[in-house]
Amino acid sequence: MQSTMSGNFSLPEPAETLTLTMADEAEIIVRRHGNANGPRLVLAHGNGFATDAYFPFWRHLLADYDLCLYDQRNHGWNPRHGDIVHHDVPWFATDMDTVLDGIETHFGKKPTAGVFHSISAVTSVRHALECGWRWDALVLFDPPFVMPPMHELHEISQGFELMLAGWSMTRPESFPSPDTLAEQFQASKSLSRWVEGSHALMARAILREDKESGDWKLCCPPAGESRVYATNGSMNLTPYFPDLKGPLKIIASDPDDPNARSPGLVNRALHQLYGHPWEAVPGTTHMLQLEEPEACARIVKEFLSEAGLKS
Repeated sequence: MQSTMSGNFSLPEPAETLTLTMADEAEIIVRRHGNANGPRLVLAHGNGFATDAYFPFWRHLLADYDLCLYDQRNHGWNPRHGDIVHHDVPWFATDMDTVLDGIETHFGKKPTAGVFHSISAVTSVRHALECGWRWDALVLFDPPFVMPPMHELHEISQGFELMLAGWSMTRPESFPSPDTLAEQFQASKSLSRWVEGSHALMARAILREDKESGDWKLCCPPAGESRVYATNGSMNLTPYFPDLKGPLKIIASDPDDPNARSPGLVNRALHQLYGHPWEAVPGTTHMLQLEEPEACARIVKEFLSEAGLKS
């Protein structure tokens, strides 16, 4: 897969690419963009999506930071690997450690922050708890944590993940063209706040052409997407938030929006419990980086500067 023109956005070609082999032989392709002399940012995406589709957001970081983009296994640029038995958050966390090792080995060590959305944000917390804190700062965009039993948001947050697990298992896997999926995205009320061109960009980023049939198929198999939601629904990470070592900020969807869903509510509750830096972007939902990309990039830059990662 290569960068391409999608909608109103022309994605830049990576300055470098790096193919890394995971513990079970799955491959993950890292792409390097931006200012090689700046602090390093490692970026990844939400479940079923792809990091190229977040270009409306990360284009605002290109001038100041050395960006290393990757997709979770079986997403985006990465080839399909085996069955879905390893397609879950625990393996994503193991992969993250391998990706960080590979980036440091091939591109050198330097101050590094993680900037992760949704399931990748949850993955980064599990990774930090299991593998140790490897960041100079960590930015989490609207992580869909499940609150522990007995918390008032437990049923809401777990039910949200299980609902998505059921939905994704039955979603269509093939489309006659990326335009077909882009039109479906545009027609969705829940995705109506995305900036112009993002629907086409997302459709192209998460589909791969099947040369035999001529159809376009989801890079991430629906059964794998469903498994990620289901495994996330079974985890209990939030009580360990005080164990996280370094500078961390959650940038969340608006919990007071009329369409607020579980992640926005949970992330405000986590801030109230543990007091870590937190900021909600007014008028946004879960895909806030595609709804208010400039505002999200500004908040990232301000936090990284405060954490000592100056561009």
